[in-house]
Amino acid sequence: MGWQVNCVENELLIVTMNQWRNDILKSELPVVVEFFTSTCPYCTRLTPIFQKLSTVYGEKMKFAMVNTGQNPDLATGYGVMGVPTLKFFCDGRPIYEIVGFKPEEELRTEIEKVLQTYGKCISQSSRLYA
Repeated sequence: MGWQVNCVENELLIVTMNQWRNDILKSELPVVVEFFTSTCPYCTRLTPIFQKLSTVYGEKMKFAMVNTGQNPDLATGYGVMGVPTLKFFCDGRPIYEIVGFKPEEELRTEIEKVLQTYGKCISQSSRLYA
């Protein structure tokens, strides 16, 4: 997959290495990134749930996806060892991750947990980029 804006109701971004810095690291909102491959059966089960949640939480959190087959350096750089992996970022820093498939209700709980702690993250860290 290449770069696509407005993929799912203006809430979900498909990100490549070139867009990573501006769209993930400089985001004013917390970000959750699904690292996936097109051949992963658990990814094909998770992605529709991820897309649905992007429409629910899109005003509070940015949702993005990275195809690890097309962006292996990005996945490796963030320690992604298997897919699907969800990584949460605050001010450009990874703060939490979920590895493997989770049903929708579990993901909602995890997203809510990250959103509740986001303010604390902002107040305790400085921006990663200059």
